[in-house]
Amino acid sequence: MNNTDKQYSGYNAIFTKKDKNKTVLIPWFTDFLSPLIPALAKVAGYNFVNCPKTSKHSADIGLKYGHNEVCYPATLVLGDLIAEIETGRYSLDNLAVAITQTGGQCRATNYLSFIKTGLKNAGYGNIPVISVSVGDVHQNNQPGFKLPIIKMLPLISGAFMFGDSLNQIYSSAVVRAKDKEQPEKLFDKYMSRAVECIEHNRHRKLLSLLKEAVDDFNKIEIIAGKEFPKIGLIGEIFVKYNNYGQANITRWLREQGYEVVVPPMLHFFTQSFVNQKVNTRNGLKKLSLLSKLMLPFFQKLFDKIISRYDAVMRQSKFYKHHKSVFEIAEYAGELIDLSNQFGEGWLIAGDIANFSKEGINRVVCVQPFGCIANHVVAKGIERRIKQHYPDMNLLFLDIDGGMAEVNLQNRLKFLIN
Repeated sequence: MNNTDKQYSGYNAIFTKKDKNKTVLIPWFTDFLSPLIPALAKVAGYNFVNCPKTSKHSADIGLKYGHNEVCYPATLVLGDLIAEIETGRYSLDNLAVAITQTGGQCRATNYLSFIKTGLKNAGYGNIPVISVSVGDVHQNNQPGFKLPIIKMLPLISGAFMFGDSLNQIYSSAVVRAKDKEQPEKLFDKYMSRAVECIEHNRHRKLLSLLKEAVDDFNKIEIIAGKEFPKIGLIGEIFVKYNNYGQANITRWLREQGYEVVVPPMLHFFTQSFVNQKVNTRNGLKKLSLLSKLMLPFFQKLFDKIISRYDAVMRQSKFYKHHKSVFEIAEYAGELIDLSNQFGEGWLIAGDIANFSKEGINRVVCVQPFGCIANHVVAKGIERRIKQHYPDMNLLFLDIDGGMAEVNLQNRLKFLIN
């Protein structure tokens, strides 16, 4: 080592108990969930603040302080955080940042170290970084951050169900409405009211609020006598649900007169019910006695909540029945071993099979460029999918910061035409 080299000292900022009242910045994820997250955090005793929606400016900042050899969502998340810090709206001594962490073989395990490196590069190495995770936290010391998951489970699951349900109604209505602004206004109205319910810890009120939303969306005047073909959209969770991250292809497809159908986000989290059983059967994991007792309890709880929301959604003229994650797993098992749980895991195969069974034979799979996990469980099984579902038309789109929207749209034109 020569004298000009500096020894790396690691990231020393830790979120301790005395930091609990700090403002915690979180990157914008998706329109139907991100507005609800600060309200959930408030109930848990934390002050979370959403960054603005991702923009070209924050994407450039992510490249500046990170590097271009990580997946695109990681670049956008880092850019969102640093761009908001650089506005000067926050006291750096009273600030922390947070990111969800899924762990496993997925690149999301490395988001924390990437964000820490980016913050140090930008001169903000004194800001604590929090991992928001259910279960074990991977390599991040944060003694001051504890989520009362069990206590908040009805509220958290209600928030997810409300967001998923409202998004489904909106997605079906916005492409058919004569006045395109009406569904958007209703969506914003009910998201704001849901925030109020969550802040007051009234998870039961979310169900009655959804009933009001269904009634209002049913009153929307729609274009009569016109078919709106459906296109399935699947893939990596961030680019699938984040408008900027997917290069706004959902908006473009709607402008072409197509209804974009996206699987519910709840499946991404409830797939653990399937994975636990598969891993135990295969000897990959041994459940404790407590886990064996609690797993069926939580499964029944989720099934009960889902059935209540489904009963409300049946009153919508835009209703679509969402199959249980166990049915999706059964479909996936015909195409791929359910031990494939990295990235989106077997969900991609299951969603494609489910779309085919529902008569949706055009599917777009969006992935960050170089996301090995999702390439394996998506492009890697394309041939098998075509063998089982020969009418299925699949388009895999790899997205990164250098991809022009017009290039993606040209490829989409081949699919829809």
